[in-house]
Amino acid sequence: MTDRERDLRERDDRADTLRNVKATIHAIFVGAAGIQGRRSRVFGLNIKGNVDTIIFVPTLRFDLASHTLVAGAYVLPLNQARLRKVEKTLAAILGELLHVELWGDEVATWKRLLPVLAERCRTWKHGPNCEFLAKNTIPLSLEHENDPLCSCGKGKDVSEAFMKEKKWESAAPFVTRIAIGPIFGVPYVESVGDFGTKRQELESQERRDGCARCGGPGKPKLLVCGACKSTSYCSTGCQKEDWKKHKLVCKKI
Repeated sequence: MTDRERDLRERDDRADTLRNVKATIHAIFVGAAGIQGRRSRVFGLNIKGNVDTIIFVPTLRFDLASHTLVAGAYVLPLNQARLRKVEKTLAAILGELLHVELWGDEVATWKRLLPVLAERCRTWKHGPNCEFLAKNTIPLSLEHENDPLCSCGKGKDVSEAFMKEKKWESAAPFVTRIAIGPIFGVPYVESVGDFGTKRQELESQERRDGCARCGGPGKPKLLVCGACKSTSYCSTGCQKEDWKKHKLVCKKI
């Protein structure tokens, strides 16, 4: 994330759509890898409790050329007609389905993104009856519960890793292969990598302007830590209560 996006994340501000998309991609990678608790390979893009898109992630791969990771995935857009055709799979994955909440315009952004992720890894060709050509638009729809993808790639190039999961079997004819990777910020557009330094500067300023523990003014003046000469406290009581935390950084300062 850019420094601006990391700041939004720290404040749990979800007004920025791209920041939200990056957070959803991060949640998919973390969930598929199982590095922060529960591991799952099936994700439901959820808007207000309603899932209209399921993403299967049978494999995570290294992208050595770009020094990053790629999720070898399959997307299953849901609508009323398709629900009946994949009901066996939906029933089988119910216990492992990890819901990822989408916010605001993120729904439309994912509809735009999915055709891009499919083009990134496709081995099939668009046919003369491709819906993209017929409607002269990509994606086909930005609306919730509408399929943004053409039918040309559905059921094509379904990997052995996907087919090994018998409970996914009924969905195989309706999934489209996609490759999901992180979306990186670019430093010539926004600041990238200085967020930690800026936060330290702000915290240092706060320490100078008020008590490092409670933020209050001095009583009657601020007291300065005798060891680092950088951190201020309103009283000896606050200094003692903050020592367990402050001692970890006192010598470094």
